[in-house]
Amino acid sequence: MRETKADNERREQAEKIAVSLRRRVPASSLLCSACGAEARRKFAKYCLVCGKNLWEDYEPLDALRASYRLQGKNFQFEQMPDTKIENLFKKNENKASELAWAFLVYSMMPYLGILFFPGAFLMGGIGIIAAHRKPDLGGRGTAIYSVVLSLIILAVQILLWWLLYIVPELGRNF
Repeated sequence: MRETKADNERREQAEKIAVSLRRRVPASSLLCSACGAEARRKFAKYCLVCGKNLWEDYEPLDALRASYRLQGKNFQFEQMPDTKIENLFKKNENKASELAWAFLVYSMMPYLGILFFPGAFLMGGIGIIAAHRKPDLGGRGTAIYSVVLSLIILAVQILLWWLLYIVPELGRNF
């Protein structure tokens, strides 16, 4: 197989590129890839502005590190002092107050929610009594909220049922 003059030129160019890559010469040997500053010496290793190694390629965080002068520094995380972590949610082992809250949620359903009002009110009262007798169970606030909110929801439910009755009557009068 005969090699042409163009094939020889391409092979020579490829060899030159391979030699230059082996020397690890950066693409722009006089410019820092992080901050863009020009090196003053021909064979400088580090950038005078940001401290980045000039022989390294660009990395995505280089600009951010250069702006804070953090090139070449390792990040060490501070040790948290041993402090007791406080639970944000109070422990509620009062099953009556939890059941009262569930009844309360279901009583918010329009029209049919009136069926769940007695359960929310009754279990909320039992939850208050249980929390008073055994304070370590918790759930006193949940039980009180259930009783108070169940009364408010009862008033809204009665209003909805009254509207269900009165709207057809208003339509007949006109």
